[in-house]
Amino acid sequence: MSTEVLLKYPSVFLTGLIVTLFLTPLWRAWAPRLGFMDRPGGRKIHASPIPTGGGIALFAGFHAACAVVFLLPWQPFAGQITRDWWLRFLPLSAAVILLGLMDDRRALQPKVKLLAQGLLATIAYFLDIRMQNILGVALPLWADYLGTVLWFLTLMNAFNLIDGIDGLAVGIALIASVGIALSMLFRNIPGDLLLFVGFAGACLGFLRYNFFPAKVFLGDTGSLFIGFSLAALALSTNSKGPALAGFGMPLLAAGVPLFDSLLAIWRRSVRTVLNGSSAEKGLGLDQADADHLHHRLLRLGHGQNRVALWLYAATALLAAVGVLASVFHDRALGILGLAFLLGAYTILRHLAWIELRDSGRAVLRGIVRPVRRNRTLICHIAADILILNAALLVSIVLSSLESGGYSGDLKRDWLYLAPVQVGLPFLMLLLFRAYSRVWYLARISEYISAGLAVFLGCALAWSVNLLAEGKEASVLSLTLRFLVMTGLASPAVVGIRAVARVVEDAMQWTQRGRRVDLERGPRALICGAGYRTTLFLRLTAHAPDLNRSPEFLGIVDRDEAIRGHFVHGLQVLGLYSELPVLIRKHRVEVIYLIEALNPSEWAAIQNSLRGTPVRLIRWDIVETEVCAEEYA
Repeated sequence: MSTEVLLKYPSVFLTGLIVTLFLTPLWRAWAPRLGFMDRPGGRKIHASPIPTGGGIALFAGFHAACAVVFLLPWQPFAGQITRDWWLRFLPLSAAVILLGLMDDRRALQPKVKLLAQGLLATIAYFLDIRMQNILGVALPLWADYLGTVLWFLTLMNAFNLIDGIDGLAVGIALIASVGIALSMLFRNIPGDLLLFVGFAGACLGFLRYNFFPAKVFLGDTGSLFIGFSLAALALSTNSKGPALAGFGMPLLAAGVPLFDSLLAIWRRSVRTVLNGSSAEKGLGLDQADADHLHHRLLRLGHGQNRVALWLYAATALLAAVGVLASVFHDRALGILGLAFLLGAYTILRHLAWIELRDSGRAVLRGIVRPVRRNRTLICHIAADILILNAALLVSIVLSSLESGGYSGDLKRDWLYLAPVQVGLPFLMLLLFRAYSRVWYLARISEYISAGLAVFLGCALAWSVNLLAEGKEASVLSLTLRFLVMTGLASPAVVGIRAVARVVEDAMQWTQRGRRVDLERGPRALICGAGYRTTLFLRLTAHAPDLNRSPEFLGIVDRDEAIRGHFVHGLQVLGLYSELPVLIRKHRVEVIYLIEALNPSEWAAIQNSLRGTPVRLIRWDIVETEVCAEEYA
């Protein structure tokens, strides 16, 4: 390895680091005189005014590192980013800094800021900083333009949204740039790697003053610059690289802010549906809220430094997955698949509680909202016909596997078989009164009857086909078709009707997850594991104010045999006699008496709660006789 190679990488890194370290305190001193101060209030969590707009020092540090890369007389090195690219990117990124400074100084309207970001992305496109291809497939001009603009907007706003606590955005950018640089090391592109090394040095220099407790903030100046720079660098190194290295690695490295942005869009969209598009209530897509990832972790009682370190670790883990997939090309799909499954579990179990809850409320409201019966009837009929036809097409193809595979005319076979294979199950659904029931209020037996109707209709169709085809029929092929169609159509017909119940159960499950709401509901135990408890939990799922609904910890009951098991989705924690211990252990605030109690059990519960601050609430379904003579 030559001396020049040994000097080149540390020189670029140290240039970005030292220039940023030198300029950041200077900007911190000048910012108050220029009016760049971030004052407490609203969603902001700092207690005193702090200088903002520090991204201008990050900008200077990165471009100083770029100058070392492109202006010093190094020997030629391989890379897709050239000095011409840098000279085009320099004024464009300066315009991003100007936009950020204006926003930090004047607080631009979200729509104005988004329009300006789109204009900058458009200019980048015409300066040949563009997507060009996805997965190696060349894009038409219109798709290339839309993809490029969307890519810039996504990363710029992702880092803008995640910049909510000290050191978070710039620390994630540091880790992301290191991860992308490592992937380029294995791709043997030292020129492009140098730019990420310089970017990492600038981020580290700014992190010295931005980590908790922050002495200066990035502001929109820095967060927009970080997102814009990473987007431009990723696009400029994509055209000749494999899919994972071109876009997959930047997506993984910026996974935390991107995921936070997706949650924000999901959450605000659902709340707009629930409450109407009233921006004055803070419910629009462009309205800020306090439910970002860092806000949730802060509400769980963790300090800013710990929250930042946890999200750093998540970013490093995602970047490591990308690097491993780049190194082990033959195992890349397996690595990414395992990472996806673990990530999906983490998201559903711990992170997306608020979004799942609000989505469930929106689905339930749409299902139970009174509508015209004819409209509901048409929806069920259309869904059933679609399901039965789809199941028939699949069964036609799969039933011919025993004879070496399907080689016929699918359209012709479908037209020949549909009158019997679809018509008879549909007729059985009519006979079983499947279209005269209110399904979101149905009993389990009614769901079973719908599935049984489809099964009987398919069995009848199998018999008719067997008789019609006579000796020429392949019994194995017909039986396989019957099994496939029944196995697909019956669960689908029942499932489309049971969606409301599934959503209710999912909402109850998510309510039992870790609460991250600003106003947590009381911690509660339920006394009794009978059918009343099922009704009580269903009504709770429909509660209009779920932010203050109880956080159910479990159930206590008189039956020793069900201790430790799950009933209605809640664990049976113990017996009535163990209430005093359970109250202390789980910090219970409310106890709901749901099932009927005999006098001795009632007396024992009252005695066990004496001297405790626990509220005792009896929930009854009361039968009251009204005398008709009073209203005569």
